[in-house]
This record gives sequence, C-alpha cells and structure tokens, in this order.
Amino acid sequence: MTSQTPSTITALGGRSRRGSIQAALDQVVSQEAHRNELQLSYVRAGVLLISLALDTAVFFFPQILVGKDQVPPTVLIISLCANVFALGLVAILHRGLSMEALHRWQVVIPIFDNLLLWAFITNIWQVLGLTQPLILTNVVAFCSLVAVSGGLRLSRSAARLTTVLALANFGYAAVLFRLNVALTLFAAITVFGTGYLGIRMAVIVRRQVKNESGRVLMAQFLPKTVVEAAFESPLELLQQSQKTDVTVVVTDLRDFTLFAESLEPQAAFDFLNRYQGLLATLVERHGGWVDKFMGDGMLAVFGAPDPLENHAHSALTAATAMLREVKTISPLAMGVGVHSGPVVTGCLGTTGRLEFTVIGDTVNVAARLEALTKTLGHALLLSEATRQRLGPWPLQSVGPHDIRGRTQGMELFTTL
Repeated sequence: MTSQTPSTITALGGRSRRGSIQAALDQVVSQEAHRNELQLSYVRAGVLLISLALDTAVFFFPQILVGKDQVPPTVLIISLCANVFALGLVAILHRGLSMEALHRWQVVIPIFDNLLLWAFITNIWQVLGLTQPLILTNVVAFCSLVAVSGGLRLSRSAARLTTVLALANFGYAAVLFRLNVALTLFAAITVFGTGYLGIRMAVIVRRQVKNESGRVLMAQFLPKTVVEAAFESPLELLQQSQKTDVTVVVTDLRDFTLFAESLEPQAAFDFLNRYQGLLATLVERHGGWVDKFMGDGMLAVFGAPDPLENHAHSALTAATAMLREVKTISPLAMGVGVHSGPVVTGCLGTTGRLEFTVIGDTVNVAARLEALTKTLGHALLLSEATRQRLGPWPLQSVGPHDIRGRTQGMELFTTL
C-alpha cells in the first residue's frame, strides 16, 4: 500500500476531472463550429463552381451572352483562383481543425469571402459598366448572403465582421455604379438588416451549443440514456419507472471521519474529489454508473437503466479494481458490498427537487454487506444472489450470516 500524509494530498484528481469536463465542453463547441463552417464551405464551393461555368461561357461567347466583343481575361482568372481556394478550403475543413486553428480561419474566411465579393462587383462593372444597373439586385443579394453567413459561426464578433465587410463592399458597388442616395440607403438598410439577423442568429446558434454543452455536463452525473430522455422527452422521464435486474456496489472508507479531523477542510475536499473521481472512472469503465456519493461512500449500479449483459461479472470486476487502485491514493482501507437483484429506476422528488435513482431491497442489502465487512474482516463481501449470476469466479464462502432488516440469513462470499 502506498501511504500518503495529509500534507501530500493534492487536488490533482479534482483538477483532472474539471479539466476533462472542460475539454468535453470545448469539444462540443468546436465540433458545432466546425460543422457549420464546413457546410458554408460546401455552399461557397458550389456557388463558385456555377460562377466559373458562367464566367467561362461569357469569356468564350461574350457577344452572344453580354453583347460585348470581348471581356477581360481577369474575369476567368479570378474565378479559377477563387475555385481553387474554395475547394482547398473544403479539403482543409473536411480533415478537421483544432479549436485554435478554427478560430483563426473564422477571421480569414470572412475576409476571403468579401475579397471574392469585391472581385465579383469589379468584374460586373468591367464587363457590363453602367449599361445594366439592374444587375445590382444580384450585388445586393450577394452582399446580404455574405452578411448573414456570419450568423452560422459561434461568435457575434464574426457576425459583426461579415456585416461590416458586406456593407463596405456594397458601398464600393454604389460608387462604381453611381447609385443615387435614396437607392443606396434602401439597399444598404437591406444588407444591414440581413447582417443584423446574422448577429441574432449567432446568439441563437450559440445558445443551442450551450444546450448541447449542458447535455455533455449532465452526462457526468446521469446515465447517457437518462440525459437523452431528459432533453428529448422530459415528461416521459418523469412519468416512467422501470423494474430491472441489476448488481449494486456500495463502498465506504474506513475511519475517514477520524482521518479528516487532521486535515484542513480544503485538503479533505481535495482528497475526496480525487478518491471519488477514481471510483467513478472505474465504474464507468466497466459499464456501470454512480447513483450517488454519500460523503466517503458510493452507490453504483450495473445493469440499469441500460441493460448490461452479465452485470454481476462487470460489477465484481469493477469492485476488485477499486480495492486495488484505491491503495495507490489512500492510506485508508475500503469496504465493498455487492448484491444482485431487482430494483426500480426512476425519478423521485417534487418539481423543486428531482433525483434519478434506484430503489429496492437490493440496494439495502448491498449497504448491509458493506457494513459487515468491518466486523467480518474482509474488504469485499458478495451475496449468494451475485455468486449465482457470476459464472466461473474464484470465491471463498464466509458462511451464512444474519443481515440486519431481513428475517433470513444469507450465505456470503469473498474473493480469493
């Protein structure tokens, strides 16, 4: 056993758990931002490919299409370069980006989009001049699309940037095409309005991502299926309870109260945080979930609410791993009780306070077995019911014993 003095107990476990949760939340934001940016890149590439086809036709058949003898080759060159960049951007985003790289690209990409818009406006002016001012409807439409695209990014600053740049491009078009003041103001208000919608859209999208982050955070406290039900159909979660066969594991540290007297409150908290983090990790690794922590005690369930094949084997494997791993971080011994049987899972409480938990005599017996480990001198005790569900496992009988609260005794076992 690796012992630790109170002064050596640190908050490494707590920091590690907080770090993993923060990483999970950051991953949700990153994935959503990346997904939105990838969808924008597909749309951009599609529009530019269509534009390339039109520019190619105009370049080779200018008299038929625009009534000109020829058009500048820069029209086709700019279109080709834009398509190469857009397709390259699709490839980059498709491979994936880190959160930091994505933040940088979310500044570069709006600038690229607006440079494309500037080139588009310039090409229209060079090819058509002032002969077809109605083409400005397309200019306004493109400026509005660029302005509103910022709303799909998870930042109001990105949405503001696209709006400002789109307005700047429209102002450039207004000067080139010599628009009168009234038409310029009306069209500018249209572009600004779509940009404002983009800013509001960014808020809505960010709120949606926060909801998804909440789902990730709740998964640290409840089984995944319960979290999904809480978000998708909360009323059904409140109304439905489920009876199922499970294995319950109850743990407790020996003499923790006396041990904690020698610690500062923060040191005691840090110790429990690290200890409970270790137990929770082992329970999750073996397919169970932690119903609750009770100070230095823990109640874990294997087989509910999600069915788990051979839950008794998974529970005992997790319990033996706990006893082995806890020795590396705690100077205190631990007792473990394991019992299998039926329980009812569901939400208990009122609208002011709800708790998803398991109820049944199986839970009570597991707690009684853990208490008996103190008097019988075994770190782990399991019931005959669990032994019957185990299959081959080297066990030693410790004989029949009375269980407090039960009229009949029970044969108990421990691991070799």
